Amino acid sequence: MKIDVTIIAGRRPELLRATLDSFSHRAFAHHDVQNVFVNIDPIFGDEADLGACVEVVRRYFPSPVIFTPVDAGFGSAVKRLWSSTTSGFVMHLEDDWLALDDIDSRIEACFESENVKQASFHTANQNWDIARRGYLHRRRRYTTILGIKLPLPRTYPKFTTSPSVIEGNFARMSAVLMDPLFDPEKQFYSGVNSALERAVAGYDNYIFSPDRKPIVEDTGRTWREERGISKNIRNATSFWEGADGGS
Repeated sequence: MKIDVTIIAGRRPELLRATLDSFSHRAFAHHDVQNVFVNIDPIFGDEADLGACVEVVRRYFPSPVIFTPVDAGFGSAVKRLWSSTTSGFVMHLEDDWLALDDIDSRIEACFESENVKQASFHTANQNWDIARRGYLHRRRRYTTILGIKLPLPRTYPKFTTSPSVIEGNFARMSAVLMDPLFDPEKQFYSGVNSALERAVAGYDNYIFSPDRKPIVEDTGRTWREERGISKNIRNATSFWEGADGGS
């Protein structure tokens, strides 16, 4: 599969190094990487850490495009990276994940249906029971009548900015409609970007998990806990708060 790679990062060279080492062996080696786009936001570290991150990226990729914005912004970063891509598929990563299994040509089968526009990598904290719910990541909306919570008949797709492979045109279309002020993931389903929700409503996210078990692991949670940093969401926007994260 020919892919572009997009990577969201902060100034955390040790995590970025572990992520790229893991995915280099487990994922990139199995695909034809066309272009690499990396966004390193000015959070967590200092200028020395930024320089170290740039060195790490260049160690793994011969000619990456690296963005180092003055102001941090998750929505802006995803919009910037996805809109820069040109390939038929995009492998989207963040700097704090490890691959637990090979993400190889088997992922191509996820896109056999034209309705599938994303194949997200199954992770333990995703809390998704494939045996019971199947491979399409969809949720049901609810309403409350006389104090009783009742399910609505239609479900909606749950797209993500966690590690995944995305159909290229879908990623670029989503980037055009994204509002940089909100978390990109929340804009797919939380009511803050109706234009994007309407555009993606007829498509699906397929959970890639050949053996029905997690294939990626989140290392960022432990990293934050060790430093007293919390991730909080207010008005569909994430804020890092604590010792090193700012607010």
